[in-house]
Amino acid sequence: MQVKANLIAISNASKSQEVSANNIANVNTDGFKASRAVQTGDKINISPEARAAMQNTAGQSMSTTEPAQDMVKMTVDQRALEANVKAIQTQDEMNKARMDLKKG
Repeated sequence: MQVKANLIAISNASKSQEVSANNIANVNTDGFKASRAVQTGDKINISPEARAAMQNTAGQSMSTTEPAQDMVKMTVDQRALEANVKAIQTQDEMNKARMDLKKG
């Protein structure tokens, strides 16, 4: 059924949002290494960013988070969540209409 694919997509978008939210929350944490959600088949894997850590003027390692990139990613993931929820709702409405036709 289509619903299973939608549920997998919803789960993956949620995990991806969690990763982006964690990156944003740690943008000012010295030495924090940002992560990325990478989809392989039906699964999301979390991998550390390949970017080299930057150093501040005191020579301390800075966060590798790019807030603008993570904010855009969160918006894209939110739209994916909304689209998949709408697809499930539409399928539910179609099933209800089909049942009404069988009754009538």
